[in-house]
Amino acid sequence: MNCPPNDTTRRRALQVIGGIGITTAAGCLTRFSRSDSCSNSNEGTVSLDTATATGISNEFSTPLDGLSHATQVAVTDALDADTGESTSRAYYDPDPRTDFVVTGPEARYYRIETTDHDGTQTTGYEYSAEIDVDESALSDGVTARSFTELPAHDRESLRSAIGNPGLLHAPHYTSFSVTFAYEQAEMRDQSVFVPDGTTQYLEWDETLLRLTFEEQRTVVITSTTVSTERVATSPDGFKAYIGDNRGVVLDSLTTQQRDIVDQAIDGTYAECRPYSEPFSDLRERLSARDDSVVLLVQYDDDWYFGHLS
Repeated sequence: MNCPPNDTTRRRALQVIGGIGITTAAGCLTRFSRSDSCSNSNEGTVSLDTATATGISNEFSTPLDGLSHATQVAVTDALDADTGESTSRAYYDPDPRTDFVVTGPEARYYRIETTDHDGTQTTGYEYSAEIDVDESALSDGVTARSFTELPAHDRESLRSAIGNPGLLHAPHYTSFSVTFAYEQAEMRDQSVFVPDGTTQYLEWDETLLRLTFEEQRTVVITSTTVSTERVATSPDGFKAYIGDNRGVVLDSLTTQQRDIVDQAIDGTYAECRPYSEPFSDLRERLSARDDSVVLLVQYDDDWYFGHLS
């Protein structure tokens, strides 16, 4: 079938920006007049940005040392175990908030799964921790405890509560909340904060903290099992794994759809409603995914991060 000639290139004719529309007529794509402009709420777009192995690694995985303290400890224990699993029990349970972690210096990628079980209620003691308190607060005979002198379980509670001790020196991070909760009577008896309930000062990594008791409440302590599975041993291998499991492959496209995709690469393709049939079908293929996961698209053997609106 021969389509009528256009006065612009096909790429320009397909674009709908600032009110240029597209329709299908006898299988050809033609332009509407500028008077057929559409509002943002009536516009659909697709854009594709090149996805390198490094970009995919950054988007879909988290470095082991980038995890919060409780999670990093539990995942490290699992990676070190012959079974690839570890189980910890505490008020602060591991929460990777990522499906994959990468270890170094040679990149190794692991899928992470966690399961909580055997929850038990106990009493927790919540304190607010103010960071970088002026040392003048230690006047009148008030003394500060050294972090290193605290019982091990109190130190773990503090590390888990802040997540990353480096935040002690972050200008924007001025306070956090910490709950001391222990099942075993011996740990409760040894704790500096249970059931003390008074304001205390703590010297931690050359920073003075003021811990003020807030409340005593019932909390739940759970056991958490962390399971790990190695899925790749290089960024390229991880790219292939993610592509196979989460990617959308754009193949068997019509000529019109290939024109749309070509324009969307490192740019944006847009149409007003009602969409042309090629664009509508393409959007449906790109929408067949989990909305919580970044859209990864393969086209002509190359990978792209997709953005659909």
